Amino acid sequence: MELSVLALQAVNIALWAIDKASGGALEKAGADVVSLLTQKFQGKLQIQRSETKRLQAAILSEAERDKNFQHELERLVTQYQQIQNTSNVSQNTESGVNVNVGSNPGTVIGQQIGQQFFR
Repeated sequence: MELSVLALQAVNIALWAIDKASGGALEKAGADVVSLLTQKFQGKLQIQRSETKRLQAAILSEAERDKNFQHELERLVTQYQQIQNTSNVSQNTESGVNVNVGSNPGTVIGQQIGQQFFR
């Protein structure tokens, strides 16, 4: 992943995770990103909305210098994005089947109706 994109994604995830108060897998993945950034920049930089450009620059600099940090951050950002992409499933039914599935790897009931006639 391009370093500037990685840094921007990490900042966005960290700020999102800080703002959220609900539980779940997405929050856990976001908390992992925040934890890694907090450990790396402890005492040097605070993760706040007002510091986004500064945090992004620090991530870029550190990722260029420390490849282990870059790989770990990339793994966590990718994990977060995968969870985010698979958690976008909604179903609104009253009399018919209206399913909105993002990139769900599983099968959603009503997803494969095809040419069936009901009497």
